[in-house]
Amino acid sequence: MNFPIEKKITPKAYIYGSIFSLSNRLQLLGDRRYKELSLKQAFVVWNISLFDDYILNLKDIAQMVGTSSQNVKKIIDILEKKGFVEVGKDETDRRSLRVALSAKGKEYYLERGKMEEQYLEELFTDFDDEMLIGLYQGLNKLMEKTVQEQGGK
Repeated sequence: MNFPIEKKITPKAYIYGSIFSLSNRLQLLGDRRYKELSLKQAFVVWNISLFDDYILNLKDIAQMVGTSSQNVKKIIDILEKKGFVEVGKDETDRRSLRVALSAKGKEYYLERGKMEEQYLEELFTDFDDEMLIGLYQGLNKLMEKTVQEQGGK
């Protein structure tokens, strides 16, 4: 389907709308690729894997994945039931929960990591370095702006 982009949609509006559409498409594709986890659950696992065990609390994870602490809590509860994460109380603030990957979660991350690298190579096959860097810089700037508007750092 062709849209009358030149007549009715500005480049900024097109980019804004495309991000939503792209997000939905990537989620559909991701959910098809994962058997045990949804793409959102896998994304949380990947982000947790970047840090040492029990460093992150729910608020930290929510900021990284761009959602609310309540949504992250739901995802963490599911991941804990499936055996991918372990949750413990913070030693200094008993109200705060700290999260770590379980042995199963770490194994999953290592196995899926290789497949994800291959998938990303395929997904970005038609992108040269200049295009990748430009897209990276643009998305990074947009991400900074949205974090700033949310009152984050």
